[in-house]
Amino acid sequence: MTRKTQLHQRIAYFESLRGLGATSIVLYHLGGDTVFIDNNLVNNGWMMLDFFFILSGCVISFAFLPQMDRPGGVVHFLWGRFLRVYPLHIVMLLVFVGLELVKYAGTQYAGIAADTPAFAENNLNSFLHNVFLTNVLMLDHMTWNKPSWSVAAEFWAYGLFALAAYALRGHRPLFLGVCALIAAGAFAYLTQHTMDSAYGMARCLWGFFLGVLLAALLDSGRVRLSVPMLHVVCICVAAILLTGPWPHDHGWSVLFTSVYFMLLLALFASPEDTVVKRVLSHPFLVRLGTVSFGIYLIHSAVWWVLAQAVRVVVKLVPGLVQPGQDALESALVSNVLLLIGLPLIYLLAELSYRWFEKPIYDLRFRQPRWVAELDRRAEAQVTPPQPPA
Repeated sequence: MTRKTQLHQRIAYFESLRGLGATSIVLYHLGGDTVFIDNNLVNNGWMMLDFFFILSGCVISFAFLPQMDRPGGVVHFLWGRFLRVYPLHIVMLLVFVGLELVKYAGTQYAGIAADTPAFAENNLNSFLHNVFLTNVLMLDHMTWNKPSWSVAAEFWAYGLFALAAYALRGHRPLFLGVCALIAAGAFAYLTQHTMDSAYGMARCLWGFFLGVLLAALLDSGRVRLSVPMLHVVCICVAAILLTGPWPHDHGWSVLFTSVYFMLLLALFASPEDTVVKRVLSHPFLVRLGTVSFGIYLIHSAVWWVLAQAVRVVVKLVPGLVQPGQDALESALVSNVLLLIGLPLIYLLAELSYRWFEKPIYDLRFRQPRWVAELDRRAEAQVTPPQPPA
């Protein structure tokens, strides 16, 4: 069985984990005083981003590292990644421009006070940084569509991965050594800071290149785990996620990344026919993972709109909450928001994937002629023409 075939078999339960992780982040960002949101599993949702980074580094290394030995392969990889993450990022950025205009109009013409004035933090400077994906490099706080910082961080990690892989083609041990140095440097930096988005680039480099190293470890074929060991790892991961809540504002918080490293290692290196993998291969969970990028990028706008709508309703019907209580502190309001918002986010993510993300991502198969020409020239330089016999 080829590595590509194995990867396609495994994609089902990894997609499910991606979808569940995105959902936990959605609930984490909603907040609210209800048992469905205010629990340890949701409060630890910040850790799911580290899972995404590790999984991304691992899967991308499996899928694309072999083609990084030629210029056309590098261009094709970066173009494909750009088509996958950038279009929806820009659309949601423009959505937030519209929401900021709504906030401005509400303040100017309806007398509605805003916690943060329109276009104060979300200004032209931060807009341009979001357009050029430099927000994670140049800004120390989240702006516009707040989850977008991780999109920018991961795209820069793609570029560094491609650069290192191409520059060190044919020298795999040296390439892995550079990846280990990048991961170690980011880890050391994070131990002196926190896991906040202000240090998001280091956080992404640590997780992504740890995933690249995980792919190399698994590709060696030296790691094999039994089904009982897989169950032990899953129980340990569940126990960590269900206790706490664990803080993200300490240097030692970076150690939680090892939880997902062990989980992915156990899933990859254990037999395929297990209860855990059969459950995670349920079609609904797999589809949730397929549209998880939309879930992640769309949810912040949905929560903002619903939160403003709720505040208006509470003003009209003040008896819904206690005097002096914020609307989101009410268990009733939080449950209603969750009941309406989560299915709406899933629906919008499904529509986005089906009618916007996938059609654009499929354009990666239309390889321009100049990319093929790059490969032809590179091959001609490596293999000079042979003299006639």
